Amino acid sequence: VKAGKAAEILHVGDEITETLTTGEQVVFVVAGIGVYAENQVIFSLKNCLAEEYHMNEDWTNKGGWPACDMRRHLTEDVFHVLPDDLKAVITPRKLTTDDGEAEDNIWLFSEYEVFGEDWCDKDPDDKPIPYYQTPANRVKCDADGDTMWWWERSPNVTNSNNFCNVNSNGNANNNNASNSNGVCFGFCI
Repeated sequence: VKAGKAAEILHVGDEITETLTTGEQVVFVVAGIGVYAENQVIFSLKNCLAEEYHMNEDWTNKGGWPACDMRRHLTEDVFHVLPDDLKAVITPRKLTTDDGEAEDNIWLFSEYEVFGEDWCDKDPDDKPIPYYQTPANRVKCDADGDTMWWWERSPNVTNSNNFCNVNSNGNANNNNASNSNGVCFGFCI
């Protein structure tokens, strides 16, 4: 990536297996190259983390991504269990939302990034992520291979209790912020 050759070496859909410091083995997939910055590579979990989590402890999407419990969980808990060599090369991403700005090392994808359209809330700078434009790539599984629902960072603008998510069939949906769903984060190098 630093040499400017990411697109020559990596391709959308390429997979890299890593072991978290907790012992959990995860697969990261190349989700996009050059989407937001030239030669930048966006990675996504291929499936969800073993632990499901809620977006907020209470039933609200007030404050959106910048203020949600999920963001704190990813920043304070999940980022720290990544291998040190991976943490060292991750580049923070600035996210501009209707609720303010956030700069995060790891983050959830938005409704627009996953589906290329939105019925929740589109962050003004979002672009469709190439990997997720193939509908089959939106289906995530747990460790047993069972399909599951997973969170997106977009609050539902028509219901102050819900955030958008992807259901077990890979379709757009939304769910109460206090419910637990799968966690599929992304990061940039």
